[in-house]
Amino acid sequence: MTSLHHFFHPKVVAVVGASRNKDRLGHVLFRHILNSDFRGTVYPVNPSAQSVAAVRAYPSLRDVPEPVDLAVLVVPASQVLSVIDDVIAAGIKHVMILSSGFSDMDKPGEELEREISEKLRAAGCRLIGPNSLGLIQMDSETRLNASFAPKVPEYGHVAIASHSGALGITILDYAAYIGLGVASFVSLGNRADVSGNDLLQYWGDDPAIEMILLYLESFGNPRNFSRLARRITRQKPILAVKSARTPVGHDVANARTVSVAAEDATVEAMFQQAGVIRVDTLQELFDVAVLLKAGPTRGGRRVAVVTNTAGGAVMTVDRIVREGLEFVGPVINVGFETLAESYREVLPQVLRDPSVDSVIVLFTPVGPSNEEAVRVAISAALCEVANDPPVPGVRHPYEKPVVANFLTTGDYRVRMLEVDSERQIPIYPFPEQAVRALAKVVAYHEYREKDPGVIPFVDGIDTDLARTRMYQEISATSYRGEEDVQGLVTLDWPAVREVLAAIGLDAADAPNEQAEEQASFNIVVETDPLFGPLLRLYLSSEERGAAALRRSAKTLPTVRLLPLTDADARELWSDALVNSASSRMKPHEEVVIDAMIRMSQWVEDVPEIAEADLYFVIEGDRAVCVAGRVEVARRNG
Repeated sequence: MTSLHHFFHPKVVAVVGASRNKDRLGHVLFRHILNSDFRGTVYPVNPSAQSVAAVRAYPSLRDVPEPVDLAVLVVPASQVLSVIDDVIAAGIKHVMILSSGFSDMDKPGEELEREISEKLRAAGCRLIGPNSLGLIQMDSETRLNASFAPKVPEYGHVAIASHSGALGITILDYAAYIGLGVASFVSLGNRADVSGNDLLQYWGDDPAIEMILLYLESFGNPRNFSRLARRITRQKPILAVKSARTPVGHDVANARTVSVAAEDATVEAMFQQAGVIRVDTLQELFDVAVLLKAGPTRGGRRVAVVTNTAGGAVMTVDRIVREGLEFVGPVINVGFETLAESYREVLPQVLRDPSVDSVIVLFTPVGPSNEEAVRVAISAALCEVANDPPVPGVRHPYEKPVVANFLTTGDYRVRMLEVDSERQIPIYPFPEQAVRALAKVVAYHEYREKDPGVIPFVDGIDTDLARTRMYQEISATSYRGEEDVQGLVTLDWPAVREVLAAIGLDAADAPNEQAEEQASFNIVVETDPLFGPLLRLYLSSEERGAAALRRSAKTLPTVRLLPLTDADARELWSDALVNSASSRMKPHEEVVIDAMIRMSQWVEDVPEIAEADLYFVIEGDRAVCVAGRVEVARRNG
């Protein structure tokens, strides 16, 4: 994405609306650029001032004496359109609008935003915003703080994008507070042009970026997000907080951003398929980020606990189990007598245990503070095992993740224990933070290590025949005047049978609603307005058929975005099997997976399918559709 390069590496920046008044946002932003030790040249643009902050000002962008790489607009919304004319006349190709009052405000503002973005697009200009709070680029060749953030982190290898400007500034401030180095930050604002997907592609290809953090409220093109994330997460982690998860949150997000909120189960499925580390809170975002940054994090699910008190250990073990990790007991309690020496002696033994993948170290001070001695002891233990000779087929003790919880008072941020130049240990203020972060990182590495799968193409699928039969039914239905108000046609059962036969699936001569109460499964394909086609799977149990299970309020969503890879299909099968709380369908795994793959390929090849809701029963080694419906949309033209 070379079209974004000058946003992050400009040589010349112009600030339109830079003010002499120190209380105005234009002055604040201009000062931030100056104070960030920007390596290029910055020009204030203000028709009413001779200079701003002792820097000569110019009346318009047309008057700036050299070509401008990036124009930053901090003027009222009513003035932006005329400034855009100057942008185009000056040949500037990168614009960032910090002004609000566009689609974030009302319908006239939305129309103004559309006019501005269309003008810039026609001129080949890229736009961040409007309603952005700015961007930051911290590498030594740029050093640009073109944002309202008063404090910026040190340079690191993390990139951050935020839909919320205010939360984005808070994220930056907290990153600086805990010492998490940042390379790039963008407040996306209204996303009239540059989107989160654009940034993903740019940062995904940037070798200087090792981790991407996202705060998201909605998706513009989730299928493209999924495609990009699948590629990127194989090389570097993407962490995301996705808000607007509840109906009330949806309403607030929609009222503020005029966006469409997606069903949370669908978002969860997309993140899972793409290997994105989803976290629930901003605190958890940083808890996981510092662990990924700390050093070796590639461990398994078997976790040991070393502590000096029993109370914190009980809570920690409970959380280990709840997070799906495996506790390797017993808890090792070093007591209080020779505290630091005991940690120093025990930790190498635990790390060398081949049945242990990761270690959580708990410390509660009692009496005079001895935290520093414990820190030194833990560091020395890691340095000791670093010199162990490698053993073929066994993970080296030094490569096992170690996280800590120090229940001290007065400082409740995540802190880092320096082991050596390549290794740190994050110290969390509460034990559950340490466990949750470890569980997220373990799951991410499991994703990276597993086979990504391929989109299979199975034999015996004739999509041309299926489409022909569907359109014969559409023509007959339209002739009879039975097409619904949305232009959808529901296929009759003979047509459903013929369509399924064309994709290699069997169907009963007549629908039988009762038959599905035996060993059965339900496949639902539907088209989401944002995410496109989705596939849901429900499996029967001994007590309930697939239909009854689907109707249960306790049923968890088992959904994936299409097209399915073979790995997606097996994960969906596993989730649905857990959901059914039964092993009744376990012998029929291959039959169900084959049906899912065939329906996935059918829907991808025949996008006119609006919905397919089909029930199958197991008969021997095959699946037979016994009930359901297929709705088809008429092709345009």
